[in-house]
Amino acid sequence: MIKKSILAASVAIGISGLWGGAWADDAPDLEVISKIRDEGFNHSQVMKTLRHLTDRIGPRLTGSPAMTQANEWTRDQLTAWGLENARLEGFDFGPGWTWESVDVRMTAPRTDQLYALPISWHPGTDGPVTGEVVFAPMKSKADFEKYKGKLKGKIVLVDAVRPYKDPTELNAEDRRHANESILRYTEGELEDVSAYDVPEGAPGDDSWVSYKSWGYYLTDFLEAEGAAAIVRRSPRRNLLIDATGYQYLEGELPSIPAVRMASEHYDRAVRLLDEDLPVSLSLEVKARYHTDDMQSYSTLADIPGQGRRPELVMLGAHLDSWFMGDGAVDNGAGVAVTMEAVRILKAIGIKPKRTIRIGLWGGEEQGYYGSYQYVKNHLATRPAREDEKLKYMEPYAREFGMFPIAKKPEFDRFSAYFNLDNGSGKIRGVYAEGNAAAAAIFKTWLEPFHDLGADTVTMNDTGGTDHEVFDDIGLPGFQFIQDPLDYDSRLHHSTADTYDHAFEKDLKQAAVIMASFVYHVAMRDERFPREPEPREREEDLKKDEADE
Repeated sequence: MIKKSILAASVAIGISGLWGGAWADDAPDLEVISKIRDEGFNHSQVMKTLRHLTDRIGPRLTGSPAMTQANEWTRDQLTAWGLENARLEGFDFGPGWTWESVDVRMTAPRTDQLYALPISWHPGTDGPVTGEVVFAPMKSKADFEKYKGKLKGKIVLVDAVRPYKDPTELNAEDRRHANESILRYTEGELEDVSAYDVPEGAPGDDSWVSYKSWGYYLTDFLEAEGAAAIVRRSPRRNLLIDATGYQYLEGELPSIPAVRMASEHYDRAVRLLDEDLPVSLSLEVKARYHTDDMQSYSTLADIPGQGRRPELVMLGAHLDSWFMGDGAVDNGAGVAVTMEAVRILKAIGIKPKRTIRIGLWGGEEQGYYGSYQYVKNHLATRPAREDEKLKYMEPYAREFGMFPIAKKPEFDRFSAYFNLDNGSGKIRGVYAEGNAAAAAIFKTWLEPFHDLGADTVTMNDTGGTDHEVFDDIGLPGFQFIQDPLDYDSRLHHSTADTYDHAFEKDLKQAAVIMASFVYHVAMRDERFPREPEPREREEDLKKDEADE
């Protein structure tokens, strides 16, 4: 997933009076739920699916051959389970990238094997690169001037060192990210954050724009200065490495090799330099680009509804991953759960009123490419911004929040979308995204699963998953609340993201609940209730008028 802060909150905030009346037909079908529970708990294939994705196929970087293999395998597996019209839907992306090997060593003032991985979409070295190390921390273009003329032929450490903080001195949210134990929400924690978080200020993506653009500016500067290689500091500790890189745009690929080094090894090199001891490194990276097909793909398949033009309910997760681990909890777990949910529904023989469609998205890690292409192909389009600051951003960021929204015929037949992308923890509830009618319905639908620990509904929004592209155009899109486990502290975008960290009981529980939610939307008499349609804010209208 694309990492953003997550708030969990219960729905005990004044919507309890919404039961009955218009939602009296939303009582859960307990007979069908019993069948779902039996199939999901006693005949599950969720771990088998996850093992194939992670142990056999492995990491699935967007545009890579492994991602293509995952697309084809999920398409064929969904077909084998009886889903119809299983297909791949493409989106323009750019070059794929894979790496074969990396070797990074300190050669002075002593020799040592260092832990590092190549940063995605950076080139290989064409043999070992050796050189003196320079510590040149830079975080904005303003820092470039002080290093001009000083980096030619050097291996450059470009990130500042961050001191390790005592976990007992961190606030509650930071402790959750720093704690390496398996964490589950307590009832008290869910209650503590029950109040609705009233929005402040204008929505924006400036921090994301800066983050995605910075790598291009930094690399351009270092290439112009003749640096031999870039070394970045892993944001994780305990020798875990996050080597995510976003410089994948065709025509903008970097020409200088770059690695992410374990923070402990990086920090040691900086300490040695601070003592005026020369440090030298040798690094060799074997990597290649894949340009045969500049599109990447999402996998889609259906359980058809009744009638000529049935309405649609969707569930999904992102199939792509980063390359450091095997993409097990981010987001093989979500893929396995959503696939298991539709397998369960096919196995128990339901005949839904609405078509149930699964979407296994590509390109989520780079910015919701697959899910947003689906929205543009089938549901609605928005005009694009042409701001210079957005030139390195993905299409979703260019079109986020823009007006007017041009609806397509399928917009009115769309009912709801459910997403799973917060690791392998069990479902504790669901974010209602400000939709009070949805919150009331969800509260009812969770009642048969209180014994499984799922009883929390929140009116708050959450971000960082593919549900956002549906919610952004005014369609009901939801992400479930999941137990954190060690997702934030160890696994998210790290070398430890492997099958070993997936919890079987949690994934079975999530698949059962997801299958039940999708079933009940598919069988409602009426289309699922929506929030008010998005409209342009008054301050944006005034800005548009001023620009004209």
